[in-house]
Amino acid sequence: MKKKLEKNLLGDPVRPLIFRLAVPVMLSGLLRTSYSFVDMIFASRIGGLQVASVAFVAPLFIMIQALGVGLSTGGVSVIAKTLGEEKPEKASRYASQLRYIILFFALALMLIGIFLSDAILRLLGISGDMLQQSTIYTKIRFFSIPMTLIFQLYMAFYKSQGKMAMTMYLAFFGVVANAGLNALFILVLDGGIGGLAYATLVTMLLQVVLILVFYHSKIHDFDLFWVYKRKILDPIILKDLFKVGMPLAFSQASSQFGFLLINSFIAPYGYQVVAAFAIGNQVNSLFFAPTTGVGQALIPLIAQNWGKKAMDRIRTAISTGLVFAIVFGFIGAVCIQFIIEPVGTYLAKGDPDIIKHVLNYIRLMGWTLIAWSIFQSLSGIFNGFQKTNITMSITIMRLWALRIPGLLALRYVFTSIGEYGVWYTMFFSNVITALLALVLYFVYIPQLLFKERNTINE
Repeated sequence: MKKKLEKNLLGDPVRPLIFRLAVPVMLSGLLRTSYSFVDMIFASRIGGLQVASVAFVAPLFIMIQALGVGLSTGGVSVIAKTLGEEKPEKASRYASQLRYIILFFALALMLIGIFLSDAILRLLGISGDMLQQSTIYTKIRFFSIPMTLIFQLYMAFYKSQGKMAMTMYLAFFGVVANAGLNALFILVLDGGIGGLAYATLVTMLLQVVLILVFYHSKIHDFDLFWVYKRKILDPIILKDLFKVGMPLAFSQASSQFGFLLINSFIAPYGYQVVAAFAIGNQVNSLFFAPTTGVGQALIPLIAQNWGKKAMDRIRTAISTGLVFAIVFGFIGAVCIQFIIEPVGTYLAKGDPDIIKHVLNYIRLMGWTLIAWSIFQSLSGIFNGFQKTNITMSITIMRLWALRIPGLLALRYVFTSIGEYGVWYTMFFSNVITALLALVLYFVYIPQLLFKERNTINE
């Protein structure tokens, strides 16, 4: 452990610091999205049924992983705040206990998924060839859950210290390895949809090995240990981690549960609509995922400076982050309109029905990138102040108060709209969510910003 905490998050000029933190996370987000995009490209080479099958179960995996990833993200805020308070030993205790939690969740979720995957898929309402293909993919993918969660845990350790560049390097490796392994398993070995799952499994194994070697070969702002003063688990520390992390875990899981429900709503329209929804979301993700970079950068920056009570720095970080998010969102919303047709046509393998649905979806949904960028920045602000319950409340509202009622109304009342009802529901739910987050920001955050006076110059 370092004798003295690095002061970059506490002393460097805030505005350039935002960019130095956000850009690597944005690029790593783009690379992680490219990882899924590569899977979609190779799935499209097998067939439209395989695209629909992979797309149908993708939210299931993200939902399951979110239980661990949400806890890790909450841990970033908790650990960063203790580092800002210059309490590295306390940060070590939080990080070490978080590792126990993630390992438990990882093994439990893997076992549940392996033994119950077939029942879960049938419960979601798919059958026939799509069920058969989804089952093959799902059973293999569940073995990668522990590696995914351990990888995200160590990424959280890096982020809590403001070491964002490593996340970008590892994400780049993941994309390259996944592309190469997909080519091997599908094009060379003709592994079909199972080859996609095996490529992901081997990629995650390689990523975990790399991140463990890299992390434990360096000195960090806090140590990791298995036993602290003859105690393996500390109830007080666990309570703090669950208090901050569980709302994020639940909100991320419920968001992906919403996509599972949406998939079940659109499945009756045919696999072409399911495939179009998947392709559209992949194209969206090329721009939507990087917007989380600003929010992710704000979490450790706000948390450490909050621990130091440097409120002027936090105010500057918030204003800079929001401006950056709005500008990026507008540029991305315009760009997505130009790329959707050639990219969608390629992924749809020329299927006119799939192409039509993709274009109709993205030409509407792409404009919500502006609202989504604002929401992600506001979420980073809430999470930096450990107000993760606000993020959870907004996510729950988006699913249960907007999307599900909207889909039910458009499917059973306004039946003539057809699959367009899904597109309209997605559009308006994103816009209303951003507006609600903005309202809650003005309700809760100003009282924190002006509670303390700045003691550190920008």
